[in-house]
Amino acid sequence: MQMFIKTEDYELWNIITKGPYVPMTTVDEKLAKKNEDQYTQEDFAKLLKNCKAMHILYCGLDANEYNRICACESTK
Repeated sequence: MQMFIKTEDYELWNIITKGPYVPMTTVDEKLAKKNEDQYTQEDFAKLLKNCKAMHILYCGLDANEYNRICACESTK
């Protein structure tokens, strides 16, 4: 599975191992999560990769395993 994901898109493997991308902004010198209306095209592209990583993993599971993880919000 690791090699399959890496050959699809190496960045997907990083998302799986390190956690999903969360769009952030700086407010009063502190990081805060962006609202959806503040997302840039780059943010949307990275969020799409989060979803693609989860999709690949979901498709590789049997029904029992899928039922165990289907409520998870990240691949990590």
